[in-house]
Amino acid sequence: MAALITVADLLARPGFGNVDESQAEAVIDDASALVADVAAPVVLTAQTLPKSIVPVLVSMVGRGLHNPRGLQSEQLGDYGWQGGGTAAGLYLTREETRIVRRAVGKLGVGTVTLEGDLPLPPGVPGPLGYEDRFLESL
Repeated sequence: MAALITVADLLARPGFGNVDESQAEAVIDDASALVADVAAPVVLTAQTLPKSIVPVLVSMVGRGLHNPRGLQSEQLGDYGWQGGGTAAGLYLTREETRIVRRAVGKLGVGTVTLEGDLPLPPGVPGPLGYEDRFLESL
């Protein structure tokens, strides 16, 4: 799988000025693979990538480069804080997954044609005929 964004795309954004380029390339490749998996069966390339997916990739790569272990707390002398509930490693948040799915037109809504297991009574042409006879009997 080819990377969907380049290191140059990443370096053009704030917060990535002192990033090791070889590590950035590896994390970009991993993030691109995860985004492509969410977008499947739509095939994404750097040329066909919707613009709304670029910030998702940048956020993912930022998490992967700046906080790869998913640390959630800090203690400096008497001062301390702790966050909770986020995953470690490279991942898409729920909202990022929705952004990718929406950008590729994979909205998750579809239709299914259902068939009944039981046959219709004799002389009934179909569901509308059955409903009409039921209403007449009332």
